Amino acid sequence: MPTCLASSSGLLRPALHARSSHTRQLATYAARRVAGSRKTSSGVRRAALSTAATGTSAKHEEQRAHTLTVLHKTTALLPRVLSSSRPSPDGISLQESLQFWEDVLGQVYEDLSLAPGQKEKGVVRVAVYGVDELSNARDLVTALLEDPFVSDEQKKILRSRWEAQPEGSRFVRIQYGTSPSTGDVVHVQSSWLQHFGVPLEVSEYKPSSSPETAKALFTADVPIILCNPASTPLPSILPVSPDPPLPLSRQHTVLAVLSPSPTSSATAAQASHVKGLAVQEDLRVVFVDPTRALHGLEQLGYAPATPLSVQRYQDDVTGSNVAGITHAVKDIISQAVGSSTTVPESAKVVAMHTQTGRALVKEVLLNCRNVLRHAELEADTVLTGTSTLRGQMEEAKAKVHLDVFGASGNDGDEIAKAVGHARRSVKVTMDSLQWYKLFWRVDDIREVVTAAVDRAWCRDLERKLVFHAGRLAALQSSFKDSAAALCRSFPPSSPYHSPVLHNTLERIVSAPSYPLAATALTSPLHARQSQLGFPTERLHVAAQRAVITMSGSILGGFGVAWSGWASELGLAGGFINVGMSVETALGVGMLGAVLGVRWAVGRWDKAKKRWWKDWDRVGEGLERDLKDALTRTMDQHVVLVSETACTGLEKIVAKRKAEVQELKEEVQSLEAELDRHRHVDTSR
Repeated sequence: MPTCLASSSGLLRPALHARSSHTRQLATYAARRVAGSRKTSSGVRRAALSTAATGTSAKHEEQRAHTLTVLHKTTALLPRVLSSSRPSPDGISLQESLQFWEDVLGQVYEDLSLAPGQKEKGVVRVAVYGVDELSNARDLVTALLEDPFVSDEQKKILRSRWEAQPEGSRFVRIQYGTSPSTGDVVHVQSSWLQHFGVPLEVSEYKPSSSPETAKALFTADVPIILCNPASTPLPSILPVSPDPPLPLSRQHTVLAVLSPSPTSSATAAQASHVKGLAVQEDLRVVFVDPTRALHGLEQLGYAPATPLSVQRYQDDVTGSNVAGITHAVKDIISQAVGSSTTVPESAKVVAMHTQTGRALVKEVLLNCRNVLRHAELEADTVLTGTSTLRGQMEEAKAKVHLDVFGASGNDGDEIAKAVGHARRSVKVTMDSLQWYKLFWRVDDIREVVTAAVDRAWCRDLERKLVFHAGRLAALQSSFKDSAAALCRSFPPSSPYHSPVLHNTLERIVSAPSYPLAATALTSPLHARQSQLGFPTERLHVAAQRAVITMSGSILGGFGVAWSGWASELGLAGGFINVGMSVETALGVGMLGAVLGVRWAVGRWDKAKKRWWKDWDRVGEGLERDLKDALTRTMDQHVVLVSETACTGLEKIVAKRKAEVQELKEEVQSLEAELDRHRHVDTSR
């Protein structure tokens, strides 16, 4: 015959407690009547129990003080990590909000800083939340709290708890009590609320995106999150649920998953898969079927008790696995209060709040770590943007020389070809300036050579450079737009949104020297052409000297020859006597004239060669100047705005990374302090 499990569900506990209390009274009375040895032995036992209770309370007090210390340090750290902006769909999430965590930790501080008179009123908070309307959180709370043999009035109070709440209420609180319900607190006589040895309060919440609901779930000592995989897939809330945020990564959270067969081996195997989705390795996952548990309660509570109804009740309650929730809650509470039975309930509540505080501090530090990791990823994203822009700039710099001056072939690049073509054109004019033409063109040498140079000096190259200057102006505008787009991509709340950098870029763009003129690349052509003025002037002087030398030599030669004739003929009254015969004087005169002319011609040829050497030096300098001008134009005009933007952002990134690294070290220090004290408590 089936055996009734009413005693195991807690229904007979009041009687057992009464019997135990009566037994203790008898034992106390007997102890007062015993002899001295027994009295001494009893006193020793009481002293030992008192010492153990005192030691446990001291341990709880030490944990509370340490948790408050770490809580204070964490609260001081939060404004440097989290954003003070309001949560929004396009901005930060609620879990990244400074205000949210300050409110949560503020509640923890209030729980751990209660006055001695208020500690007696403290309760352990159990929060039950269904992620959607189909999660049956209401049925789960009813299945947990309803006893099969309580009065119909008590069942009605429990099952109609939501109807008694004001319209629009998002939660209901349930406590043990015999007095009528007051406000938003429903009093029920449930053995489940007395099962754990601490005053318990169960809060049931409707599905909501309200920040207040999220704060209540995070600050609960035991959050129970109920999910129906058919309506809300588990990957949508694990590992993180953004809206609303759920404390599934927090320690001491129970995830209840609806399942038609919670106790089957196939369902149990799914627990490891669900845990694999979670951030927290020790997430308690329980598969339940509250509807089946209610069906079992109805079998036993709303019909006469028969062996068949008892059997159905046992099957349904066991098969629903609602007891798994009870075991999980008991395990969480036992971790905080321990197994001592002499510790006051108020001390147990404080110990439970301390455990919750430590879990929340660890949770907020984990959230800070995630925010800092996001900050590092954001910094890397900024560097990726600057690196991409720098890559485009370097590519443009590498290609621009080839685009403007062409490849170096057998005839050289465009500069060498232009200078060579100009040389050939000027050479025609220079070759026409023979020595014998100097007599009637000596005063036109400067103008002739200057005009030839002006006609032939890299005219085609100049037109090409003007064309490429226009292309570079378009490239300059493109880089300016890219830099502006990169800087505008950061919202005002971003640390990379810098009004100073924006102002610097605008100042550069509005400067008169920023626009790229058409003559930006041609200035070296004119500068180098003007440098040929001095060699041309020197060539003109050399031509004049050559003419004078040749004229003097010819006149001198004729003079010597004429003097020989004059001496022979006795002209000039015999005053001219060169001492040479006519033939000798004629030969000497002609030789002197020839030598003078030859020397003058040689000097003229050397002057022209010197002019060509100066031409070659100017041509070589022109190549250097044009390439330097192109490089300078790229650096100081084309990529100036983008280079300034990249440099400014990289400085901000470097500063930001240093700050993030410092904050990471502080977070690690707090985590180490929290873990170190936990290990010390465990070793005790």
